[in-house]
Amino acid sequence: MGIMRASRDSSRMLRLTHDMTQSREALAMMDAHTTTFGRKRGCTISRCGAFLLGAFFLISLVVTGLLVYHFAPCLEEKQVQPCTSSDGDSLLQTGRSFPTMPIKKKLDVRLPKAVVPDLYELWLTPFIWEGNFTFHGEVKILVNVTKDTNNVTLHAVDMKIDEGFTSIRELSVKSNKTKVIEIVEQRNDTDRQFHVIRTSNTLKKGKQYVVHLKFIGHLNDYLQGFYRSSYTVGNQTRWIATTQFQPTDARRAFPCFDEPALKAKFQINIARPRNMTSISNMPRKGEPMPVPGLDTYVWDHYERSVPMSTYLVAFIVSDFDVRKSEDGNFRVWARHDAINQSQYSLNIGPKVLRYYEDYFKIKFPLPKMDMVALPDFSAGAMENWGLITYRETAMLYQEGISTSGSKQRVAVVVSHELAHQWFGNLVTPSWWTDLWLNEGFASYMEYIGMDAVEPTWKALEQFVVHDLQNVFSLDALESSHPISIEVGHPDEIGEIFDKISYGKGASIIRMMDHFLTTDVFKKGLTNYLNGKAYQSAEQNDLWHALTKQAHKDKVLDPSVTVKEIMDTWTLQTGFPVVTVSRNYNNNSITLTQERFLLRNSGTTITSESEPLWWVPITYTSEKQLNFNSTRPTKWMKAERSVILNDLDVSPSQWVLFNVQETGYYRVNYDRANWQMIIKQLNEQNFKDISTINRAQLIDDALNLAKAGKLDYTIAFDVTSYLAHEIEYLPWKAAFNAMDYLNDMLIKTQGYDKFRLYILKLLDNVYKQVGFIDKVGDPQLTVFTRIDVLNWACNFDHENCVTNAVQQFKNWRNTPNPDVNNPISPNLKSVVYCTAIRVGGQSEWEFAWQRYRGTNVGSEKDLLLQALACTREIWLLNRFLDWAITENSGIRKQDATRVFGSVANNIVGQPLTFDYFRNKWAHLREYFGTSLSTVNNIVKSATRGMSTRYELKDLVEFAKEHLDELGTATRTIQQAVERAESNIRWIDNNHATIRDWLQRNTA
Repeated sequence: MGIMRASRDSSRMLRLTHDMTQSREALAMMDAHTTTFGRKRGCTISRCGAFLLGAFFLISLVVTGLLVYHFAPCLEEKQVQPCTSSDGDSLLQTGRSFPTMPIKKKLDVRLPKAVVPDLYELWLTPFIWEGNFTFHGEVKILVNVTKDTNNVTLHAVDMKIDEGFTSIRELSVKSNKTKVIEIVEQRNDTDRQFHVIRTSNTLKKGKQYVVHLKFIGHLNDYLQGFYRSSYTVGNQTRWIATTQFQPTDARRAFPCFDEPALKAKFQINIARPRNMTSISNMPRKGEPMPVPGLDTYVWDHYERSVPMSTYLVAFIVSDFDVRKSEDGNFRVWARHDAINQSQYSLNIGPKVLRYYEDYFKIKFPLPKMDMVALPDFSAGAMENWGLITYRETAMLYQEGISTSGSKQRVAVVVSHELAHQWFGNLVTPSWWTDLWLNEGFASYMEYIGMDAVEPTWKALEQFVVHDLQNVFSLDALESSHPISIEVGHPDEIGEIFDKISYGKGASIIRMMDHFLTTDVFKKGLTNYLNGKAYQSAEQNDLWHALTKQAHKDKVLDPSVTVKEIMDTWTLQTGFPVVTVSRNYNNNSITLTQERFLLRNSGTTITSESEPLWWVPITYTSEKQLNFNSTRPTKWMKAERSVILNDLDVSPSQWVLFNVQETGYYRVNYDRANWQMIIKQLNEQNFKDISTINRAQLIDDALNLAKAGKLDYTIAFDVTSYLAHEIEYLPWKAAFNAMDYLNDMLIKTQGYDKFRLYILKLLDNVYKQVGFIDKVGDPQLTVFTRIDVLNWACNFDHENCVTNAVQQFKNWRNTPNPDVNNPISPNLKSVVYCTAIRVGGQSEWEFAWQRYRGTNVGSEKDLLLQALACTREIWLLNRFLDWAITENSGIRKQDATRVFGSVANNIVGQPLTFDYFRNKWAHLREYFGTSLSTVNNIVKSATRGMSTRYELKDLVEFAKEHLDELGTATRTIQQAVERAESNIRWIDNNHATIRDWLQRNTA
C-alpha cells in the first residue's frame, strides 16, 4: 500500500507494560492462588475473606502509590520540577520513561486451519443512492477440510447474515450429487470478528464442501471495506461504490477467510446500474445480463482469478471515464472532469510494468491492469491485483497546474504499486508479521522503477534523504519496533503500516542489494518469486533463496548466510552508530558499535544485553577519494568492536565510512577526524566528497549532537560549509535536521541568532536558485529552489517575502482567478503560504474559495496546506472544525493534512493538541472503527512538545483514554518519549548552541 507494522518477545517489543497493570495482574494471581489454596487446604471462608481483604488493602496502597508515581503532575503551581523516581533521581536524567500504555489482553484472532478456502463465487448488488447505501450479497465458498471438524469458522463484520439461508453441502467426487450437512448453530464471535457455523455431522479430512451464505451490508463512509465515495458535477452528487480491504476489511464486504496465507480463486459477479460501469481484478467475460426484479440493473460477470489473498480483491461501480494503452491491456479511470489528468500515469504505467517484467524475469501474471483515481481514499494507493486504486493526488497530474513534486509523487506511487504485483501479490507474506516484505520491497523498487522512466531525476540518490535518513528519527526511539513484528488483533496490524515497515524495510533491502551485488540480488529475487508463486512466504524463504545465489556466485563466505546477517536487522529494534576511533601513532582504527538512541543522555551503552548487528563496513579516505565501491571491505559480525590495521591513509588525512550511505547506520568519529572533514568541506574542493556523503555528514553530525554523542560546536561547524553548497541532497539533509532545531529553539532566548545564521547560510544558494521557476531546470534544482524559498520566506527574507506577496496579489487581481493563475506551479507553495501568513482574513478567504473551486487534486493539497499558514488563531480553529465536519468542503481523507499543516504552524501546534484532546470523542466517531487517520493526527498534534507542562497534559490524556487508543497507542508512547527527549535536549544544549550562534553571527 502506498505511503503513510516479529519480535520474539512481544512485551519487550511493544514496551507497553505498565507497573499499574502488573499490580492488577498480581492481584488477580493472588486471588486465584488464594482460592486454590483455600479449596485444597480447607481454609475457612472467614479466614480466606480476611486474607483477601488484607491483600486487597495492601495492593490497593501499592497501586495508588504507582498511580501517583506515574501520573501525578510532578509540577508545583509556581515552580516546574522534573518528575522523580522513588530514589529521587529525575526521570528525565536517568532515562526512565514516562508511563506507558498497558497491552490489551491478547486474543487469539487467527482462524482455525481445519477448513481452508479453494474458490469463492461472489454475487454483490450495491444500492448507490442517497438514503440507502446498502449492498446485498451471496457467496459460495468451496472449502477443503484438512482435519476432521464440526466447525466452519470464517470472518464477517458489520453485516447481517441470513442464518436461515446458510447451508453446507458435501461434494461427491464420484457424482455431481451433493450431501446436505445439518447446521446446529451459528454464532458471531464479535471480539474476533468470526462467524462460526457448527455442524451435526463431522466434516471429514480430505473432503470438499460448499459453504453458501446470504448477507446484507452497509456502504459505509469510513473509507474501509466496501464503501461509498462521491463527487459533484454542478449541483448534482455522483456516487461510487468501491473497496479498500488491506489489511483486514474484506470481511466487511463478504464472509471470507480473511488471512493473507489463505489464498483462493475468485469468481466475482457485480450487479450495477445500467448507466454505470463496474470493474474488478479480472477482465469481464461475456455481455452484461439482466438482474431479475431490478430492471435498472445488470450483472457483470468476471473471469476466474488466479489464487490470491482476500485483501487484494477489489471491485468498483462508478460512472468514470477510461483511457487505454495502445494494446488495450492497460487502462486508467477517473471522473469525467479529471480524466485528462491521467495521461502521465498512462504514459509511465505500461513502461514501469514492462521494466519490472524484465527486472524480475517474470511476466505480469494477469491479462490486464486497471488503475483508478478515487475522490475518497484513505491511503495513497492500494495494490489490488490487476485493479490498483489511488487517491487522486497519487495518480493525476495536470501540466501547467501541478508541481514537479506532484509529478514525481505520481511516478513514485505508480512504481510502488506496480512493484507489489510481484512482491505482495504473486508472493504474499504468510502473516502480517512480515508486512515489510511487501512494503519494504515496494518502497525500494519504487525508486528503481521511477529511475527507469525518469532517469534525469536521480531517484536513487533521492532515496537517501527521503527514506533512509527520514526513518532514522523514528527508529532511534526506544518505542520503535522491529521490522518483523508479531501482530494479532487488527488494531495491531494497522499500527505497523508505518515508516519502519516502509522506510527501514526499503533501506535494509538497499543495503542488501549493495553487499550482495545487484546481479546476485536480482537473480535471488527471481528464484524466490518463482519458487513461491501464488503461495505465501516468510522472510526465511527469501533469505534462503538469496543465500543460495550468493554462495553460487561466491559473493558470501560459504559459512555465512543471508539469514544470519539480516536477522540482526529485522528481528531487533533500532540501528547502530559505528564510532570510528583512530590511533594516529600506529595508524590503526577501532570501530565500535552500539544502538543509536535519541535519549541524549550522553552515556555509552555497553550492556551485553544490548543488540549487535552484522554491519557492512565501507570506507574511503582523502587519499583514495573512491566513492563508487559499495561492496563491504570488512564486516562487524555482530561484535562490539573490530580493529582495522591495513588502511592506506596518513594521520593527517581524513577517513570517511559508509560510502554512499548504503549501510543502515550512523557514523561518529574522533574529534581530530571530524576536524579534518570540516576543513575539507570548508575548502573549495568540498565536492571531492560525494553529494550523498556530504548529505550523510550533515545528517549524522546534527543527529549525533541531538543524541548527546557529539558536541554541537562540531555539528554546527559541519553545517557552516553550506554557505557554498548548492546541491539538493546536502541541503535537504540540512533542512530536515534544522527542522528539529527550529522547533526547539523558536520559543527560546537567542532564536534571532538562529534565524540570522540560517539566512547567512542561504544567501549564496538563494542567489543561485532565485525566485523564478525556469523551464528546463533539472528536477533537483527545482526541489532545491522550493526548499530554499520556503525557508527564506519563513525567516522573513525581505526579497523573498516581497516577491511572494506581490505574486499572490497579482493572482487576486487576475480576472477569473479560478482559471487564470499567473503563479508558476513550483512556486505556489511558498507564495500561497507566505501571503496568507503575513496577510489576514481576506487572503485566507480568497485561497479558501480557490480551494473549493479547483478541479485538480494536487492544487487542492497545496491550498489546504497554505490555509494553515495564517497567524489568526480563530481562522485556524475554524479550519480544524471544518476538517471534521461533513459537507464542509474538506474530504474525510484530507483531515490528516489539515491537522498536520496547522500543527506545523508555531501558533497552531498548541491549538492542534488542545483541539485534539477536546474533540477526541468526535474524532473517534467521525473516522469510525479504523483509527489510522486518528493515529496520524496524534503524530501532528504532539509534534514539537518540549515543556514539562505539555508532557504532563499528554500523559494525562493517555491515562484518561487508555482503552480507546487502538492503533494510536504506540504513537502516543512515541510522542511521550519524544517530548521527554526534547525537554532533556533543551536543558543540555540550549546554552551551547546559543553561545556558538552568538560567536558565528556577530
